[in-house]
Amino acid sequence: MDELENLVGKDISEIDADIVEAFKSININVAVLEYKYKNCGKRYPSDSFKIASIDFSNPLPFDELIDFNKLFIFWHFNGIITDMELFDIRPDRDSLRNDYDFIIDMIENDEAHNLRYGDTKFLAAKRLDDVILVNNRKANRRDFVFKVSYLQKMLNEIKLY
Repeated sequence: MDELENLVGKDISEIDADIVEAFKSININVAVLEYKYKNCGKRYPSDSFKIASIDFSNPLPFDELIDFNKLFIFWHFNGIITDMELFDIRPDRDSLRNDYDFIIDMIENDEAHNLRYGDTKFLAAKRLDDVILVNNRKANRRDFVFKVSYLQKMLNEIKLY
């Protein structure tokens, strides 16, 4: 644990691949997430967290997409690690599953082009700039992501001392 604690105050480039692999070996995914500050001083995540690209013709099954129970987060501001957090996603698994099912239903019903970021609670199909044909309709490529609002929930759980 000392090795991890020593990373606080260091650049994110110092996160060793061995640390990431060690977490993955015990069913914990790792995220390096940036936050920014609002004018009032409150911290907020700067972007969503990509889990996987969506293959409209063969989307990953839910249990392969969310094949972890916890997310270890290195929070950073301007590239400097300020906080670390172990977030348990198991209490939110049903909501994540509902979001996933909604996205997959839209894809299977040839409505991939109508997917909206705001349609779901925690897991989203984030629109990318690339346009592809899906069942002879133009649609933007998408990534499965944890939404910024879900990441805000995680960031809010960090105890500031």
